[in-house]
Order: sequence, then C-alpha cells, then structure tokens
Amino acid sequence: MRTALKVATAAALALAMGGAFAGDLVAFSAAAVKSSLANLPTAFQEQTGTAIHFEYGTAGAMRDKALQGDSFDVIIVTPSAMKELEAKSLVDAKSELTLGTTSLGAGVAKGHLAPDIGTVASFKKTLLSVSSIGIADPARGATTGIYLAQLFEKLGLSEQIKNKVKVFPDGQNAMEAAARGEVEIAIGQMSEAAPVKKDLGPLALLPDDVQLRTVYVAAIAAKAPNPEAAARLLDAVKSAAIQQALQANGFSTPR
Repeated sequence: MRTALKVATAAALALAMGGAFAGDLVAFSAAAVKSSLANLPTAFQEQTGTAIHFEYGTAGAMRDKALQGDSFDVIIVTPSAMKELEAKSLVDAKSELTLGTTSLGAGVAKGHLAPDIGTVASFKKTLLSVSSIGIADPARGATTGIYLAQLFEKLGLSEQIKNKVKVFPDGQNAMEAAARGEVEIAIGQMSEAAPVKKDLGPLALLPDDVQLRTVYVAAIAAKAPNPEAAARLLDAVKSAAIQQALQANGFSTPR
C-alpha cells in the first residue's frame, strides 16, 4: 500500500513538473533552438545519468516563467530578456553563453517560387499581393512577432494587411502552416524554417534594411537546483555536435 502511494505521489509530482522528476535538469528555452537541441537530452542522459526536461516557448514566455518564480536550472532566451533576469538576480551572469545568431526569412509551400523580397520595395509589394501572412504571435512574447508588428507599422502596411496576418504560437508553427498551404507566406527565423525546409519552397532572407538578426544566449539559474549538472549542460552545448546542429538549423555560431 505504501509503495503504491509513493509511486502515485511521484507520478503526481512529475505531472505537476511537466514530466520532470526531482534530480532532473529543467531548462526553459526559446523555441528557435528546439530543433538544434533535439538530440541533446538523450545524449546528455547517456553521458551523465541526468535527464533534461526542456520547456519550449517564445523568449518572452520563458522570461516570464522565470520572473514569476518557476524553478529552472538553465534558460535560453534573447540577450534583452536575459538582462531582465540578471537585473532580478535570477541568473548567474558569469555563466552566460552565446549559442548563435539567426536571421529573418520568408517561406512558401513547396513548388512555389521564392518570395520576391530582395528589397524593401519588393518586400512591401509582396506583402500587399499575397492572400495571407503567417507570423509568430506578438502577444505571446515572440521576438519576431513583436518586431514584425512594429515593422509593418513602420512601413505603413498595418492597416492594409491586418486582415491577412495570421498569428501562430511560434515561427515554426507559422512555417508549418505555409508548408501546408494554410497561409501563402510565412515570415520567421531561418532556424524556425529549418525543421520543415523539405516541405517549403526556396527560402528568402529579408533585405538588410528591415532584417532582424536575433542572438540566443544561455545561462544557469542563480538558484539552480542542480548547478553542477547545469554547468555540464552548458559545456555540452559548446560541443562540436551541437554547434554543427545549430549551423544546420540556420544559425551562425561564435565558435
């Protein structure tokens, strides 16, 4: 009876923690790096015996979870979000590590020509001509969604395209929608297009004048439940295998 109660209690705790057990590493991460880190949990557990529970979302959503007091060991967000956490003494600034930089691009369904967005003028013309535009949801704290909403306003397009814009939980979801033909064009980070690249037509980068290059950084929580294992996780992120995965998924890396 007691054994059954212990098992039930452990299961309930795991459910409350999103599947993570005591002793597991908990990592909050921007979804932009999800594909690049897909093989990391298995490899890390085989090497260290420690499981990693990743929770992915927008950089803003992950920052907010940390600010709200949710327990974590490692967090991966943008530098601006990390500075907010540093200001609240929620992360160890000395542990900060740069993963890489990704750029904004546009995708369409396979079989279609690459979007004509090589200049600001052609970018505006394309947005006005398409029937629908997929982007990450600014309201969820999506870095690209916030930027694009501001860019559309700056270019004087907001009112003209407001009924065309469809929002998605993150940029990868927007690219997946483009691949399925649910939106005519999706705009997001190249790292978010990489996982569905085989189902997309040729990708096109936004012109430099309206480009957004986003850096992602990792750091250990100031009160990490597993600080030593968290440090080993950041060491693993610097490995050649993860660096190659980042590059294959649309990132330029610092090493």
